[in-house]
Amino acid sequence: MWHNIWYALLGLLAAGYLALDGITLGTGIIGRRLARDDVERHVVAAATGPFFLGNEVWLIAAAGVTLGGFPGLESSVISGMYPVIVFAVAALLVREAATQFRRRTADGRRNGLWDGLVQAACVVLALMWGTLGGALIGALPVKGTHLAVDASVLLRPVTVLSALTAVAVVALHAAVFLAVRTVGAVSVRAAGYARRLAPAAAGLAVLTAVALVADATPRAGLLNPVPVALLFLAVLAALFLAPGLAARGAWAAPVVSAFAALAPVLFIGAAHFPQAVVSTAGGSAHLSVAEAAADPSTLGVVGPVVLLVLPVLLAFQAMQWWAHRAKADERSPAYF
Repeated sequence: MWHNIWYALLGLLAAGYLALDGITLGTGIIGRRLARDDVERHVVAAATGPFFLGNEVWLIAAAGVTLGGFPGLESSVISGMYPVIVFAVAALLVREAATQFRRRTADGRRNGLWDGLVQAACVVLALMWGTLGGALIGALPVKGTHLAVDASVLLRPVTVLSALTAVAVVALHAAVFLAVRTVGAVSVRAAGYARRLAPAAAGLAVLTAVALVADATPRAGLLNPVPVALLFLAVLAALFLAPGLAARGAWAAPVVSAFAALAPVLFIGAAHFPQAVVSTAGGSAHLSVAEAAADPSTLGVVGPVVLLVLPVLLAFQAMQWWAHRAKADERSPAYF
């Protein structure tokens, strides 16, 4: 029982990270084009600044649950996807450093350099998360508990298209959020970006799905195709619904676009469960959730503590968002 609870917890944390930090990633990608002067750049920074560090806590927590609760996933996925993880961590570090330096310099030319680094880091990070999701949803070469990933896996059409889709979806998610969270020209421009990005994101998502179904190797990872298909239709609906809600200023808009941003976690869980990683070698080589999890006695001891702490963390996050629910303008503190 405990391994399933921990697996659900891991999914919750990973989904929370994609939904929340997806806003920051998308803002980094479109922010330079969206904000056309220093005042508008301040408005964009003020819209996301209060949540910048809090969003990353979800990633740290997900990594902690993986390391402590699923040593099988650590030894297979993290080691097997090592190049992707390294690029993702490097992009995170560059984004953090560039964001901090951007806030602490008044030199316009240097500000442009830091803005460019933030944008590049956010693009790379979105590409890496999309690559990871596109690889994990299909069947992978699992040998024992080791994931033997090479260029042939990372450069599959479904993996490449998944990476591009991730960039488009987080950009759309950020545009929807900024349309609702800001005022004036930034809000209007963000709503326009959202309308233009929706068809691109949906088109890339459809191409990714076609590539997944057309290639026998990744298609073998769809152990439960019906829930995956239903989720995919829901994601397409969300991609087209969110911009319309954003244009009306409805706070439901970023909630809807967040569903599209976190969908990869749902896809992987729905496609594989009760397996954690699907092997190209067939059923006996699959890595199940139970096999990937730590010893049941360990999960049983630590699990109740985690479940007691989790509501406190969720309550704090909710309080943070409630405290900063007002729309951001040029007078709002930017923090970063």
